Amino acid sequence: MGKAWAVMWAAFLASVAVVINQFKVPPVMHILLEELSIDLALGGWLMSIFSVAGIILSLPAALTLDRFGARLSGMVALICTVLGSLIGTFATNATMLLAGRAVEGIGLGLIAVVAPAVIAMWFPPEKRGLPMGIWAAWVPVGSFIILNLASPINGSFGWQGVWWFGSGFALIALILYSLIVSEPPLAGEEKSGTERISGDLYRKGLKSPAIWLLAVGFGGFGFANAAFVTWGPSFLMERHGFAEELANFYVSLSPMVAIGATVIAGWVIDKSGKPKTILLVSSIMACLLYGYAFLLNSVALVVPWMIMLGLFPGFFPTSSFTLAPEAVPTPMLAGLAMALINLMFNLGFMMGPPLVGALVNQAQGNWSAGALPVVAALLITITTSGLFAKKT
Repeated sequence: MGKAWAVMWAAFLASVAVVINQFKVPPVMHILLEELSIDLALGGWLMSIFSVAGIILSLPAALTLDRFGARLSGMVALICTVLGSLIGTFATNATMLLAGRAVEGIGLGLIAVVAPAVIAMWFPPEKRGLPMGIWAAWVPVGSFIILNLASPINGSFGWQGVWWFGSGFALIALILYSLIVSEPPLAGEEKSGTERISGDLYRKGLKSPAIWLLAVGFGGFGFANAAFVTWGPSFLMERHGFAEELANFYVSLSPMVAIGATVIAGWVIDKSGKPKTILLVSSIMACLLYGYAFLLNSVALVVPWMIMLGLFPGFFPTSSFTLAPEAVPTPMLAGLAMALINLMFNLGFMMGPPLVGALVNQAQGNWSAGALPVVAALLITITTSGLFAKKT
């Protein structure tokens, strides 16, 4: 299993590199808005455009994985991340910055499918909970790193320095990924079945109600997560008067706690054998906690709320990723399962920041308006999670 764990850690680092680049906008959002002369709604698209490529590429990413293999597909993801970040580094206007973000988004669209599928290849179902739990921390780990490093980097090198950091991190991840990741011998022997997988089995997988329930629920979760991580620092600075670095740190507490929560969730799933129950309970907690996040009026509630935001909703991604390969007709379609989850997550992620930003704009800066779409999205997640637990 030594090789399996090495592959998992390389895939994890690659995923973290993509997330660092994805979430480098929120901590310097106020600077970008000022320097590029854009409003909150367009500023939201600096995050959401990252997801457009993920939406477009989700299903093709599964085919790319089957056709070109885990190593090459992951390398392409990281190359796009590096190139897109470099484009953004030299951006002098919003259009060029958005173009760079779109190229970076190709990396997200690929790695979000490739990395968990690679883990599923190397670990049997009964041993998959823990490695999936560790990998599920890719978003909190990446966002925690950049939320805390962006301000000091910006202070010394400007916001372009944050983009240089993202490029360098992704380049290191690319080198390690290319040296370590491969497919297990059995996967290589099964390559002759690629045509069959791409045809009849893919159609059966797309017709599976279970995977669509799981994917739609994850889309609602992505909507809420993107909305709060994008606008959380701005909310804390405007509503409670926090300084930039302190606001970024407080928002980063959520992903910091989620790092441990996702790993613990993997362990609990392996020990309890009840991922469906964990999925439903964590979706309810996510609705309660994210739903009230833009309504926090007391400074005393900020830190405990951020901690709870990471702890309880942190169980949702791990249970979703663990259940995904079982929600399709055969584990051979693990890539397709992850692709559908990634598709809906990116759809939610794309819609969340600009919609919440537009509503807050329309409400003349009243951040309470941002709570309504977040709650609506997570009520959908609760419904789909309940149906998944009941019908599968």
